[in-house]
Amino acid sequence: MIGPLPEYKQNILRFTCAAAAVALVCSLVAHGEFPRFFVQEEYAGPANLVQTPFLEAVANRGDSKQAEAAAPARQYRALTVYTVEAGDSLYWIAATYGLSVEELKELNKLQSDVIRVGQRLLVPVDKVKYYPVGVRLTDQEVEWLAQMIHAEARGEPYIGQVAVGAVIINRLLSPQFPNTLRGVLFQTNAFQPIQNGSFYMTPNETARRAALEALSGHDPTGGALFFFNPRKTSDRFMHSRPVRITIGNHRFTM
Repeated sequence: MIGPLPEYKQNILRFTCAAAAVALVCSLVAHGEFPRFFVQEEYAGPANLVQTPFLEAVANRGDSKQAEAAAPARQYRALTVYTVEAGDSLYWIAATYGLSVEELKELNKLQSDVIRVGQRLLVPVDKVKYYPVGVRLTDQEVEWLAQMIHAEARGEPYIGQVAVGAVIINRLLSPQFPNTLRGVLFQTNAFQPIQNGSFYMTPNETARRAALEALSGHDPTGGALFFFNPRKTSDRFMHSRPVRITIGNHRFTM
């Protein structure tokens, strides 16, 4: 039977192992290899947490000070990578994820407010939720959905308000339309409340409840992508669309 090593030899062994571990870490850093962290993929639709090199995501932005860029991220529970689209601004991206512009810039070590289409930004996903209809939205995006329902359908039957929410979600899920909620809402000439400013009104609780019901998967329109009030518009395009259903003053079409 082999007896235990003397105490002084055990100490030497411990020191040797520790030194080897430190040397290994230094070697990895010197060769640009970093420990791996869990970062969520972009949330355009259902997504899973995947193992991705955290600092690799930072490096994709072209930032040379990778280790410094990682520091602000530690205050967030999880991160995702958002790809800038046409029409985006730091203000809208920050608002979507519940940040100030300065917090977003600090997280990404940005020196100016200028961003470019295709640029990849780290954003927190603490407030992103998955909804049964098949989309992931932040709390702010759900509020924007309620704002549009309120602006377009206040005074309509409750089921008609759910229907308006469903049309917006159908567009978000359709390849014919932008793949972000803000992109759908702010698409050129898509919704009159954006043009007349009524979108910015505070929604009531009925509109918020209708938004959540539409997000739960209730679609009274059967998949409609458009709606309009036939008594208020003579637009030939809208009147030519195949009708799905009429609810209150709104006609829902494909």
